[in-house]
Amino acid sequence: MLAGDYCRAVEKAGGIPVLLPALAACDRPLRSFCQGLLLSGGGDFDPAYFNEAPHPRLGTVDRDRDCWEILLIRKAQAESLPILGICRGVQALNVAFGGTLYQDLPAQYPQQPNRPLLPHDQPAPGGPATHRVTIKAGSLLARILASTEIWTNSYHHQAVKDPATNLRVTARSDDGVIEGLEGTGDHFLLGVQWHPERLENTDSQRLFAAFILACRQIT
Repeated sequence: MLAGDYCRAVEKAGGIPVLLPALAACDRPLRSFCQGLLLSGGGDFDPAYFNEAPHPRLGTVDRDRDCWEILLIRKAQAESLPILGICRGVQALNVAFGGTLYQDLPAQYPQQPNRPLLPHDQPAPGGPATHRVTIKAGSLLARILASTEIWTNSYHHQAVKDPATNLRVTARSDDGVIEGLEGTGDHFLLGVQWHPERLENTDSQRLFAAFILACRQIT
């Protein structure tokens, strides 16, 4: 069902989804069989990838998936393919390029009395949007959504901590947690912390439509 949400969102935007199993290596250029890379949600990242010991609240990790996604991200970046990261996907982008993560937001995020941590792992189903995200004006994300403020859903306990040097922060929730990253180069490189594939709204449709449009421009 999880893959189905992403596949339906890609199809609705006019793309053809291709699911890739985790392999030890990929010697072929990604351009030989796809025009873009979509990174989905999932379990926790092994903190060894950003030189940390496991936190007691670290969830289930899958090193094979971690390694495979990092390989795909770096290949897609080298080939200038469009990349869209969703939830775990934005975390994967950050780790692949040298950034770090909060292994558990409730335990590690520096909270302030006047800005408490939001419930980022919402108990509500996927459809409802439960918190606000503020987007940097002029960013790729703001241009896609035609707005600097949206409401999103939230299903995560890890999040971006220190952004990689070639990524810039373009969206945050009201408690300051990073909700959006994008590349500093010319090609489409975007990650969001929420789950647009589960939201039936114009903002989500615009996000997938922009990604598919960028993919169609790959020859």
